[in-house]
Amino acid sequence: MKKLPIAIIAAAVLIPLGMWWFSPEQVVKRRTKHLMEVLSMSEGAGPLRQGKVFSMNAMLAPEVTLTIPDIADANGTFDKQEIESAFSWICQNAKKSDFRITEFREIEIAGETAKVGFITEGFLELGAGRPADGTFDVTIRWVKGGDGWRYDAVTWKNL
Repeated sequence: MKKLPIAIIAAAVLIPLGMWWFSPEQVVKRRTKHLMEVLSMSEGAGPLRQGKVFSMNAMLAPEVTLTIPDIADANGTFDKQEIESAFSWICQNAKKSDFRITEFREIEIAGETAKVGFITEGFLELGAGRPADGTFDVTIRWVKGGDGWRYDAVTWKNL
């Protein structure tokens, strides 16, 4: 007799929690946080960094449009392999990097696309200096496919 009320209470808590957790807004928010984790590399991580390339690959759409006003060579539309290759080079050559989301500005879902705008603070340290260092306004467009959400456009501006 005591099991029925416990089951009802558990269902009353777990069902809404599951609906919230798996909502498109929460999924793209977690995906965006994961992307910032992938971009963050501790000093001397070595072979573990190449695992980040696989994580990045799992988030890339077949083509990605980058808009980064402060780095002219990084603007344009690139195929997945080009982005993966560039990120692999960064993983091999970065001394360290750290990117943390400080504020989500917007999360908009429109069918199979999502737009996530946020503020991040961080840096990327290469041997020749820090090509990224400070506070950034970032907008990512995610597209939902058969295997989940992948990003196909990123706008990354210095603040």
